[in-house]
Parts: sequence; structure tokens; C-alpha cells
Amino acid sequence: MLNHKIHLSKDALFQDIGDEGVILDLKSSSYYGLDEIGVRLWQLLQDNPNLQAACEKLLMEYDVQAEQLEHDALKLVAQLAEAGLATVE
Repeated sequence: MLNHKIHLSKDALFQDIGDEGVILDLKSSSYYGLDEIGVRLWQLLQDNPNLQAACEKLLMEYDVQAEQLEHDALKLVAQLAEAGLATVE
């Protein structure tokens, strides 16, 4: 799934607040929180929907094992998709 493109919902408003982020889903009026790495993944996917490229960039920016990062990124993407905040192509 890392080679998939992740398209973030146009109905989601994102606000970075320090080391955390908040997403407002305009369709459901629901709020979602992101931690520091989740915020960075969201930002990277806004610029480029390629999940593999985003993970490679995160590996350069954070001291984390590749397997753990990929697992966490896939989990977050699945949660975003389930919430209607992203689509996987």
C-alpha cells in the first residue's frame, strides 16, 4: 500500500497547533487530532499524494525504524480513509 496515492479530502480543514494538529471534517462537523508525526505526514501528503515518498521523507526527519514508521503511516491512512478524510488510489 505504500506505493498508493493518498488524496486528502477537500472537505477537511487542517490546523497545525505546535506539535499537534486538528482536522475538521466539514461534512460531519467532527474533529480529529494528529500527533507531531501525523501532522508532518498530513503536510507531506498535501504537497504530494505519494505515500512512499512521504514515508521516505519522514525517515530522514525522524529517528524511527522504517518498519515502525510504515506500520504507523498505514494505520493512520486507514483511519483517515475510514473517517472519509482521505481516499486511497
